[in-house]
Amino acid sequence: MHDPHDSLVNAYLEYFAANEKFEQKNSVRTHRAVRKCLRDIRALAKERSDEIHIHHTTTRQTKT
Repeated sequence: MHDPHDSLVNAYLEYFAANEKFEQKNSVRTHRAVRKCLRDIRALAKERSDEIHIHHTTTRQTKT
């Protein structure tokens, strides 16, 4: 089982490296790579957001 939080952190680190390459050399390949990293981050952020929401709604205790 993978942890969405760790996956999100790893995806950001990949994005950071790809962005550095893009900034150094603006090419079609680096452009494509950095945009793919951003799409991956967006998908993982959605997954983590859903996980947080489910955890909150299933474990929340209301004040009485």
